[in-house]
Amino acid sequence: MMSLSKNARLIYRYLVKEAIPTKQVVTYGKVSAATSVPLGMGGGAVAKALYEIFRRCDEQLIPPLSSIVVQDSGLYDKTLRHGMTGGGYLSAEAESENLAGRRRDDGWQRWKSTPRPSDIETWTMQTMIESHQDMVWDYPYAWPEEL
Repeated sequence: MMSLSKNARLIYRYLVKEAIPTKQVVTYGKVSAATSVPLGMGGGAVAKALYEIFRRCDEQLIPPLSSIVVQDSGLYDKTLRHGMTGGGYLSAEAESENLAGRRRDDGWQRWKSTPRPSDIETWTMQTMIESHQDMVWDYPYAWPEEL
């Protein structure tokens, strides 16, 4: 198993040490500012690193930590327990073998063979994404130091 890229390691450590204790979602912009990993079209290096984290979490049978990184426009929950991911999250879900047993609602399969969903399309999977975020918040074990 290859190790995570430098950017993915930085973001993973930030999420585990800073976001998990608050039990609140964080925006792509906040992750970028805190880690100096650049944003760009479609999320840039942050999105690429989150994809790596998603894959590694699934391989290690732990909740999808990348689900707690959300769009600025996806901050709809006043408690910040839930928020809306970008479309790349659904692409990662569709490509995944789902070894960790995440909930999958009807329709997730359509992103297996099509381009990355638009960020607006993620709203069709809101309850599924919220269940993934709940898996993260409710994870009863210590998060690994490294993925």
